[in-house]
Amino acid sequence: MSPIWPLARQALTATVGIGAVVGAGVATYAHLVAPYQPRLVPMRVPVPDSASHLRRLRIAFVTDTHIGPSFDVERLAAIHALVREAQPHLVLFGGDYVSESPRFIGRAVERLAGMAALAPHGACAVLGNHDMSCIPARVEGALADAGIPVLRNRAVGLHVQGGPLWIAGIEEALLGRPDPRATFNQIPANAPTLALWHEPDFAESVARFRPLLQLSGHSHGGQVRLPLVGAVATPVAGKRYVRGLYDVAGMPLYVSSGIGVYRPPARLLCPPEVTLVTFGGG
Repeated sequence: MSPIWPLARQALTATVGIGAVVGAGVATYAHLVAPYQPRLVPMRVPVPDSASHLRRLRIAFVTDTHIGPSFDVERLAAIHALVREAQPHLVLFGGDYVSESPRFIGRAVERLAGMAALAPHGACAVLGNHDMSCIPARVEGALADAGIPVLRNRAVGLHVQGGPLWIAGIEEALLGRPDPRATFNQIPANAPTLALWHEPDFAESVARFRPLLQLSGHSHGGQVRLPLVGAVATPVAGKRYVRGLYDVAGMPLYVSSGIGVYRPPARLLCPPEVTLVTFGGG
């Protein structure tokens, strides 16, 4: 036998061993470390002169906490700290607050209410598909009892910085009955509006009403991303718009990477985030 073959086998064995060690290290990091290193992500949205009163308005967007077996509610302490750091005027919640069981709702909402209390204009929320599968009336009721109105094809008008801002909350799309037209029909003509919808992939049906911005979650930014590949997998209704800022028929759409994790309970190259929206600059 050629002396090259034993050397080749040794090299192959060493390569496989190194690969296994590296793979195990990456998996451990993705499961035990990366999901718990949230960041505050700033973004700016221009406003027309007709909505100049909104300039420098700050909105904290928190979505996809997924409190449940894979993500403990105590992990939201770091999110609370980021919201406090952001000093928002308003907090918006984008859905999927719990996973697997409604028994997690109470403690999750306690934490969300603490974040809402940091903002002078409080908070509004929409539901996500996981909330809809965990007795939506219980999720909605717990949020409402905490002073956080849940918008299900409903719009509310706020008075901020001397003028109006409308929040158009559209019903979750996978298990609910979204109706953007009915939602926007509740808003006065030409009133400055921010759209809030858990799933991002139907943004074209919102863009026609010309809101200043749509905020969505649902995709988790892909949750697990690989170099040169991007997101390994994305959910239904979160495949076209996965992470970050998009222009949809002239409407800015921002898709947050969210907070929690869900199947697999891991993140890689996709840190959890609190999004800080500032209208008209810093």
